[in-house]
Amino acid sequence: MSAMCNEILKDFRKSCFSIIVSYQSERLISLFLPRHRFDLGDRVFIVNSHPNPLYEIALDDDVTVIEAKRNVGFAAANNIALEQYYLRSAKFVFFINPDVLLPEGWLERLHKVVMDPKNADIGVFTGPLLGYSFETDRPTGLIDSLGIFQTIIGKWYDKSQGMLVDNSKISMTAEYIPAACGALMVVRREVVEQIIQKDNQFFDESFFMYKEDIDVSIRIRKMGWKILIHPSLKAYHCRGWNSDRSTAPYWSRLISARNEIMLHLRHRWFALPYSIIKYCYVRLIEK
Repeated sequence: MSAMCNEILKDFRKSCFSIIVSYQSERLISLFLPRHRFDLGDRVFIVNSHPNPLYEIALDDDVTVIEAKRNVGFAAANNIALEQYYLRSAKFVFFINPDVLLPEGWLERLHKVVMDPKNADIGVFTGPLLGYSFETDRPTGLIDSLGIFQTIIGKWYDKSQGMLVDNSKISMTAEYIPAACGALMVVRREVVEQIIQKDNQFFDESFFMYKEDIDVSIRIRKMGWKILIHPSLKAYHCRGWNSDRSTAPYWSRLISARNEIMLHLRHRWFALPYSIIKYCYVRLIEK
């Protein structure tokens, strides 16, 4: 990389900062943060959404830990960082889960995408998420998400989730998507400001967790911005994938189903019958 390119990348890095929400995520943060610290931008804010203080993590001076002192949920934890430490010099905010690993050079590739003149109307940037195993510390070979889409009856799903990684899929052309997975969202500062000005918060805290990424994606698109998934921005996600819903805790399935009703009441009336049936099934049958 030339000296000029280095300076340009350094300037771009200064305009970016990241928010990581932790809930007993010390092991993940300790493993991944040192590997992709450069690609997270100039400052990193870790919001500890747990009663116990974050511990046993060696942090740089430009990494700030915010102690929520209780489980406030994913949406509120991100909002706390935005409210307390929002940097007016920042042009891009990275919302990234502690179980996401950015490949080396990710920030440089992001810079090329966001600086492309044809992407001036993009409010949110993301990339293909590929499965990663924390236990083996290597990719699983499965696709985690190629963006969040909705079926004709109203079901939301992660595109190609659980499928084997196929080079033809990962090298797909960039496309606009209905919603970005909250595990990795790069949002323009002006989009964050517009949403907060309109709704008094970025993520809707009434969702607590689950579907808050779809909700904010819909609100962003309603304001005229687009959401882009770009193949050069691929990253790894430790969430994994399992088609057996019974392996997920009952409380998480219930919250997700309840939030889907709330989401559709606000944005997608046509999908209410599906989400109501789903909630009843979870509430009465899956219990």
